[in-house]
Amino acid sequence: MRVMTYNILYGCHERSGSSFIYQPARAAAVREVVLAEAPDVLGVTEAVFCGPRGRHLLHDFSSMFDMPHVFFGGDEGDWTSCLVSRYPIVEATRIPLGGSPSGIEMSAIRAAIDVDGRRWRFDLVHPSPHITEAARVEAFRPLFAPTTEPRVIFGDFNALSDEDPYTHESLVADMQGRTADPAATATIMLDRQLLAATRAAGFRDTLPSAARTHTIPSRLPRAANQGARLRIDFVLVSDGIEAMNARVIQSDAADRASDHYPVVVDLRAG
Repeated sequence: MRVMTYNILYGCHERSGSSFIYQPARAAAVREVVLAEAPDVLGVTEAVFCGPRGRHLLHDFSSMFDMPHVFFGGDEGDWTSCLVSRYPIVEATRIPLGGSPSGIEMSAIRAAIDVDGRRWRFDLVHPSPHITEAARVEAFRPLFAPTTEPRVIFGDFNALSDEDPYTHESLVADMQGRTADPAATATIMLDRQLLAATRAAGFRDTLPSAARTHTIPSRLPRAANQGARLRIDFVLVSDGIEAMNARVIQSDAADRASDHYPVVVDLRAG
């Protein structure tokens, strides 16, 4: 089974003042990236922005990605995630992951997927970038509850791995001129509790050390990034799952599609 996580930046829209402008060329590039990898389960973060007065900007992801099963996990005011699958989604619910200073509520999708007669548990996550690492860890605790099913936690974690070799000096240098206080921002980034907590809860990173590279930013022309190359998108699995061919997709199409690169991995349960 092939699994992909992909942040598609405002559901293939871009901000223009208080409005969101649809970018069909980006949507076409997102489709190109996804179809080239042909995932069986796709977790889309920033799939749709549900804005004031019920404004919903969304795609028919089933048609876009040629997969029959879709679950949207949010409501008004939520940067919604979406789970798309070739296999039946037999159960799904939304789990709050905390708010942010802007009042936007972030969430996870917890779903059970029937993979050829065996239930797998998928948690698609996108915690707020504006809360502390300690708050992210607390928000994730419901996802750590043990089950007998093979489990996958994937998505945009808005957090750095404590296993990746970042330094305060390099982050500050990369962010100079792009953030108001690079030193303070780098200190916050390097707190790095969340990935350590998921590992302690029995989940492991599917991306081997040699394949670990940044997932943001891509080469998409866009001023709104911090400048630092960061790995914040992950696919984590529980014990008993074999991960193969895990990689970050950095391609021409991916550079046209979003400010994030997707992560793809093939999984097999023992």
